[in-house]
Amino acid sequence: MAIVVSLLESSVPDLRAAVTRNLPMADLIELRLDRIGNPGEQVLRELIKGCSKPVIVTVHGKEGFGEYEGSLEERFELLHTAARSGAAFVDIDWRWSLDLGEMEGTCHRIVSRHEHSGTPEDLGRMHEEQIAVLYEGDVVKLVTHAQTTEDGVRLLRYLREKGTGLIAFCSGAAGSFTRLLAPIFGSPFTYAGPKSGTGVVTAPGQWPVNEMLGAMPPGGIGPETAIFGVVGNPIGHSWSPLLHNMAMKAAHLDAIYLAFEPASLEGFLEIANDENYRGFSITAPFKAEALRLAKSAERSAEAAGAANTLVRDTDGGWLASNSDVTALREVLEASLHIHEQRGLHTPAVANAHVLVLGAGGAARAAAQATREIGAHLLISARRDEAAAALAKEFLGQHIPWSERGKATYQVLLNCTPAGSLSQPDELPMPADQLPEGRIVIDANYRPLRTPLLVAAQERGNTPVPGGEWFVRQAAEQFQRFTHQEPDMALMRATFQHAYDGDRQKSRG
Repeated sequence: MAIVVSLLESSVPDLRAAVTRNLPMADLIELRLDRIGNPGEQVLRELIKGCSKPVIVTVHGKEGFGEYEGSLEERFELLHTAARSGAAFVDIDWRWSLDLGEMEGTCHRIVSRHEHSGTPEDLGRMHEEQIAVLYEGDVVKLVTHAQTTEDGVRLLRYLREKGTGLIAFCSGAAGSFTRLLAPIFGSPFTYAGPKSGTGVVTAPGQWPVNEMLGAMPPGGIGPETAIFGVVGNPIGHSWSPLLHNMAMKAAHLDAIYLAFEPASLEGFLEIANDENYRGFSITAPFKAEALRLAKSAERSAEAAGAANTLVRDTDGGWLASNSDVTALREVLEASLHIHEQRGLHTPAVANAHVLVLGAGGAARAAAQATREIGAHLLISARRDEAAAALAKEFLGQHIPWSERGKATYQVLLNCTPAGSLSQPDELPMPADQLPEGRIVIDANYRPLRTPLLVAAQERGNTPVPGGEWFVRQAAEQFQRFTHQEPDMALMRATFQHAYDGDRQKSRG
């Protein structure tokens, strides 16, 4: 695998400085001359010599997410000048491949195709059209635009089938993960932008090179690298990649963990069938579906009626489990102990009443955890019918949403998105309806101090942030994925570091 760092600047001195900044992190340097044009053979020769690593020279117009406005003749002359100046490769759009002709010296051509409109079903046809305009020694680069996660997975599957030196990945935010995973599936190169905050990202969805390297396992990415990830919709808020990647690095595993946001879990699993996909953390809205789609399930998932973890078994099927249940049971027990230490009245577990707000996958895990510790379960949700069904299934009591403020309980457990980043100003329970002296647990962990927890603390309750639940369930998932115990202190420190960074951003 080789990382190409693509650099785009407006002057030769700026381009030279960008090379100096990024050279240590690159295997190859791509000099994008869209803004500069042809600086002449002597200047190009000096630039290329100063790189001390193989260099790709190109100019892209709108066809390749670029800015070049010169004529085709000027473009061709620039690329031939680059070949004479020592470039290892020049990049040319496939439509002009035959017009450009063969290159001088030892320079090879990368014949590229950028599909802005999407990722067509017939990727083979596109690839064959490029092959038809190649000279001996040429390399093919195929970049389609991912409108969905599924587009990116389909392109990687095609890359696996056709490999043989094909450079392929997706543009666009939805396909940014393909730039990291492409080398696993056979792409000899992947492309990154300059390190964070130091230059222009040259294509949509491109990773800064330092962030790309940071997400990779210690030895880099290769054909044997295991792929894990969190699957949900939306998923941009998740800190699961931070925690899992840090734990995997500490364990020196050849593995990577990314976020996936498919429209359908069933469709995603159907195409993510390569053996390198080893396991997924499942979050809203797919937890119940994950259990249904699994080939087999552990008791934790069956009892909760939902799965937050899928692990590929030896014959390619998925084994479902639910680390939410164990993690929340531990949090509930610890919270009751902390509440008692504060000198507040704490009933015996068997006499405690737990009010769960919500009726989704997290609420199902909360219901099962409540049942496992022997407490009394109360369930309320905006969808009263769903809450009533959930209460009946878990032998609990349904509280109509309009009556939730009148319920008697010792523990309030919010499993709704109210107060999260997606609904930052909402409270799942009106502040004036919160009683005093209760334990209030919020499943949301971004922000860590949700409006509910702030209101709970102001009224003398014991607030329990969702971060502890999140870290504990992630640790259990790590063990299921890797068959190793994670470094819990490291995972907690990683969470705290992310939280501190989040708080600084919100202030600033």
